Amino acid sequence: MTETVTFAADDLRRLAVAAFTRAGAAEEQAAATADILVEGDLMGLGTHGVLRVLLYCERLRLGGINGKAKIAVARKAPSLALVDGDNGLGPAVATTALNEGLAMAAETGIAYVGCRASNHLGALAPYGLKACARGFVLVCGTNASTTIAPWGGREARLGNNPLSIAAPCPEAPHFLLDMAMSVAARGKIRKALDEGGQIPEGWAVDAAGRPTTDPAAALGGFLLPFGGHKGSGLSQAVDLLSGVLSGARFLTDITAWTDFPERPSGTGHFFLLIDPTRLLGAEAYGAAIARFRALVQGTPAADPAQPVQLPGEREQQRRDAALARGVVLPRDLVTKIEALVSGEAAP
Repeated sequence: MTETVTFAADDLRRLAVAAFTRAGAAEEQAAATADILVEGDLMGLGTHGVLRVLLYCERLRLGGINGKAKIAVARKAPSLALVDGDNGLGPAVATTALNEGLAMAAETGIAYVGCRASNHLGALAPYGLKACARGFVLVCGTNASTTIAPWGGREARLGNNPLSIAAPCPEAPHFLLDMAMSVAARGKIRKALDEGGQIPEGWAVDAAGRPTTDPAAALGGFLLPFGGHKGSGLSQAVDLLSGVLSGARFLTDITAWTDFPERPSGTGHFFLLIDPTRLLGAEAYGAAIARFRALVQGTPAADPAQPVQLPGEREQQRRDAALARGVVLPRDLVTKIEALVSGEAAP
């Protein structure tokens, strides 16, 4: 059995910040990045949690990420802005964009912020939860390096571009959808490879387009989009909103940061924020979303032991439990992060 260690959220943030600053990141950008990754672990999204500290720090040391990026915001209109990330830490760039979008939406009721020259930004759900805490609806997404062939194709031209839609409820749980376009995330396949396991058939195909349960063959091939042509189309739509509209790289122009950690990836993101109280008024919106949630959660369950839940409800329950009891992590992962802090892992 894997040995584990339990961290309070604040202690885990401090550990991640120390690793990032040791690798050359500015304190504020390190803190923003640590916050998003720890939120991923709190929600049970371990593939997008502090596990990413290891590769982020490697890229910082190699120059693939600019740890002291001059992240610049350019307002184009009262409700439009672009963020140039200067090849900075993705969560720091994305947090800058989210905060700018929240400020604009508070003024005008709606805002679009596009990001360019960025990097991997972690899971999208933490950004959605932050928007909900402020009372805003958030639609956001990011493009990524190519892992999926367009439907009917045999060459990877699309990223597994995740999309999130979040809507605040008067009290938690909020509506918090966060989904990638593949049947399964590439991180889950990489985890299966690391653990010496297999993957279910239907997750991916090998380089020749044949179904495979071998994670190594899957990582050398293509992920399969959910819903066939539907997932393929949604991936392209997210890239339009996060890459084309922001002036970022898109499709095959994005560098695979896991394969080339020393190179900027050029990732783009988008954040679209809406103030629902401007549309309906606080009381009317609160009543409508509460009824919406009640109708979903009140659906008779096929399995009485598994009640129907809102998207993201399970992750919010995990977060509440982890805040109370701590985040459980593999001991070997913690040891590796501590080595980064002490400098033992530095080249």
